[in-house]
Amino acid sequence: MTSLTLELAARAAGLSSCALSPAVRDWACRALADTVGCGIAGANETVTRLAASILPATTGKARLLGRRGHAHVLDAAQINGVAAHALDFDDCNLEMDGHPSVSIVPALLALGDALDCSGKDLLTAYVAGVEAEIRIARLSNPAHAERGWHPTVTFGVLGAAVAAGRLLGLSAERMSVALGIAASSAAGLRANSGTMTKPLHAGQANRNGLQAALLAQAGFTASTTVLEHRFGFMAAFNGGIAEDFAPALDGWGEDFALLSPGIAIKQYPCCAFIHCAIDAAAELQPLIGGAGIETVKVALHPKRLKNIDRPRPRDGLDAKFSTQYLTARALLSGTVGFAEFEEPLLSDPQTQALSARIHLAAHEDADLSFGQVTVTLSDGRRLSASASVAMGRSPANPMTESQFRAKFDDCAQRVLPTSTMAELYTRLATLSEQPSVRRLTALMQPPSDNHTQSQPRIVALTTEER
Repeated sequence: MTSLTLELAARAAGLSSCALSPAVRDWACRALADTVGCGIAGANETVTRLAASILPATTGKARLLGRRGHAHVLDAAQINGVAAHALDFDDCNLEMDGHPSVSIVPALLALGDALDCSGKDLLTAYVAGVEAEIRIARLSNPAHAERGWHPTVTFGVLGAAVAAGRLLGLSAERMSVALGIAASSAAGLRANSGTMTKPLHAGQANRNGLQAALLAQAGFTASTTVLEHRFGFMAAFNGGIAEDFAPALDGWGEDFALLSPGIAIKQYPCCAFIHCAIDAAAELQPLIGGAGIETVKVALHPKRLKNIDRPRPRDGLDAKFSTQYLTARALLSGTVGFAEFEEPLLSDPQTQALSARIHLAAHEDADLSFGQVTVTLSDGRRLSASASVAMGRSPANPMTESQFRAKFDDCAQRVLPTSTMAELYTRLATLSEQPSVRRLTALMQPPSDNHTQSQPRIVALTTEER
């Protein structure tokens, strides 16, 4: 039987920057820049500040995202991972059923900062990690996610180990050891969605994945058949071992999961499963006019309804998983941005009253990403709109350059001055040409602790742009 772990490790360790087509490099740069922007925006969130208080900045070589100070590479990877997932605005992937970049980028930035590697090497390592975690997910989902595991951390820790291992130049054998170590650090439950523990998952994926690669480099031992072993990752997490490993092994360096079905960049800072309902509701918003809303029906795929039926969210984090609240906000304002997860909107009486009139239902469409919103108005009209959003804007339906830049700016300007933000964006867009990651990460910190910026809402896209 083919050793999945060893074969996957060999492909990841051997991935060359020459194998990355312009399309792969461009999308990898965009996904990486998006994660950096989200991390900077989340740097001062309560969950990040609490994590940093437990792992304070010390004398280390790795910078903190959006915050002053340095830390040990493992601490920086963890704190920055929490920050990048704090707003739930980072990218997604349909096959992984989770967030691929946030589990990898903070660890790579911490390690790249310490090593002062080149942007080209960082980008190659990122692609290796993303390909590994998504391909493992192909063999594991939907059983893995349906058992309650949070794929962002359970697959993500493997991706982080591979990415860090590639940046360290691990051999195929040492890379398989890193996977073995990381697999024993995989844990995270979807029950914690809507709490601070969900962004903590991203932090632990980065920390534990990076630690696994460093331990493997130091000579640690672990099972080199950990993925396919009868007591290994797939058996324990999925309830069974895949019979065919080809989906994880075939096409390395040729067919990139990064592009197809692709990494999807979020348009709204909330659970991707609700984006189709937000889009549909936003389309209806200008048609409602001054009429009162009697009832609203939101139809989603039954698999999506399990985790996003939250009629009375407790706080801003919980609201990110409330279909009722987010649909109400989209019907009232035509979009969803940062302000939706802060006061006074969280306690807005009009929003709460409308949320109570929103009812969820399961549709029978085969499209997992399809959603429909039907509104019955007090004047007797009945309006309906639908949308299919595969967890964000993928390479098949990308944001325009101006739309993406607007998102990055909205995130980064919460912390960075305009001149720094502009230079950072330009350098991230040309990451493969950057000679020093350390010079790049220097731009990811504010000039002083007392530097503050306004916190604008996300720029809404028009119906045509959606």
